[in-house]
Amino acid sequence: MTSLPPKPTHNFYPLRFSPPQAVSDSERRRMIEVAAYLRAVRRRFEPGHELEDWLAAEADVDHWLSSVRRLSGITAD
Repeated sequence: MTSLPPKPTHNFYPLRFSPPQAVSDSERRRMIEVAAYLRAVRRRFEPGHELEDWLAAEADVDHWLSSVRRLSGITAD
């Protein structure tokens, strides 16, 4: 007689029942900070582009968040 394999104890489909939630203002700001920093790293911290980095990062994050909302069916408040 052979024994059955043990039942899996982990969830193979973690995203199936947990759609992404809308991000808070503080989470959004942190995402922008990181994106702006990475832009500065790519240009080796050349001075004088801080505002440009921030605005471009803000646009990138907002575009990404709107895409996530659209794809997941989350409507903006």
